[in-house]
Amino acid sequence: MLVASVVTVVAFLAWLTVARLPWCTGVVLVALILVAVASVTLAAVQPRAAVEARLLLFGGVAVTLLVAGEMQRRRLGDDDRTSRRWPYRIAVGLALFVALACIPAAAWDFNDDGFVPSAQELGPLPGGLAIRGAGGDSECGSGRCAVSFALVGRPGESADQVARRMWGHLASIGWPAADGGRSCRPAGWLLDTRETCVEISTAEDGARLTLEGGRPYPRFGRAGGPASRHRFRAVSDGPLWSVTSPHGTHGDDCSRAASHR
Repeated sequence: MLVASVVTVVAFLAWLTVARLPWCTGVVLVALILVAVASVTLAAVQPRAAVEARLLLFGGVAVTLLVAGEMQRRRLGDDDRTSRRWPYRIAVGLALFVALACIPAAAWDFNDDGFVPSAQELGPLPGGLAIRGAGGDSECGSGRCAVSFALVGRPGESADQVARRMWGHLASIGWPAADGGRSCRPAGWLLDTRETCVEISTAEDGARLTLEGGRPYPRFGRAGGPASRHRFRAVSDGPLWSVTSPHGTHGDDCSRAASHR
């Protein structure tokens, strides 16, 4: 909201330096407000569309100023000096640069980078479920990052029961059904192709929850490739399986974060 407001005000002030037709200035003001509202609405309706909302904002501002400048030039003919005013040219140039160069380049770059997901991805936990740890147990590698937490339930509750209850909670807030103790969903919308994954493993000393963020990679079969140096039992809301780490031989540091230590 703040970014949209600032960009809209700066763009309108830049237009005022070249405005010579009152009706055109009114049209520019309305158009800039509509662009800002559309950007904020997109980000609110689709929270994963932060990158696309910025692209809409800067692209819409650039198009609005360019079209208004051309309309004024056509109406005034040779008497118009819109293109010679440096505030106007800077505003248009910066908006075009951000929309056509900065945002696509940033999207291209960060799609190769991992990120540490926030525990807020899990939503408000139901009573009797909690995660322990400040999230400092994190690792990154091969375009993905992971952070692990201890997952605890009620006193006397087994690790399997805790894991099943956690999967039920995640399904209730929109996470896809678990596949082999793992569930993934998109982290972005159109330009951001990364994903956020949650994995729950159990061992004798309890359940452990791992959040991963980064570029998607192919899911390898459980039987393929040598086993990782740790084994765990992956728990879903269906039957239990005894499997190795689903990362196989990926060589990713995150596979170590996903396995029980």
